[in-house]
Amino acid sequence: MRTQLISVLAVAALLTVGCGTKTSGRTGPSTPPPDATGLPRAGAPKVTAPLKTEKLTNEPCGAATDADIEGIAGKLKGSKVEQIGDGPTCSWVLADLAGSINGGLNVSQPDGLSHLYALKQQGSGVTTFKPLPDIAGYPAVVFANGGEGVGNCNLAVGVRDDMMYTVVTALFDNSPGYNDPCGSSVKVAELAIQHLKAAQ
Repeated sequence: MRTQLISVLAVAALLTVGCGTKTSGRTGPSTPPPDATGLPRAGAPKVTAPLKTEKLTNEPCGAATDADIEGIAGKLKGSKVEQIGDGPTCSWVLADLAGSINGGLNVSQPDGLSHLYALKQQGSGVTTFKPLPDIAGYPAVVFANGGEGVGNCNLAVGVRDDMMYTVVTALFDNSPGYNDPCGSSVKVAELAIQHLKAAQ
């Protein structure tokens, strides 16, 4: 469980860190202010059908039912809402120490997927960066800043130009999703998008 906690916190740190530039000996933000007018940037894809996200901000565990998660990753011990990286996140904890899946909106980073693309463009901040085919019509990236390994997958899907939904999956070998953690992350992201679409 300690490895999972480190993975979740590392992802939270990566998503909340601002991209900085040095000017006159001071560090200033190079990210635009929190509005979507300058987005996307750094080569990030445009979100063509932006979603209202209040539903998952208020009810992050509503992204998937317990039965949904059990069908993806195995028997569930329970779920709870946590604040990770200043965003509302649902932590689905599997039974028998089989791992966990955390999913939530990254409300503290108003650049959406552009934030990750900018880190990649700058050549720092990400050790894994792999764009995926669209998930339910929305652009997605598998990413990490260390912590890669069997059973682990971090995924971000852009639900608006200024907002992404992230899934941090950390599974052990007694989970049926262990050998394909990114497949599990994609399934959770699909469920979250379906949930948002139904709330429009």
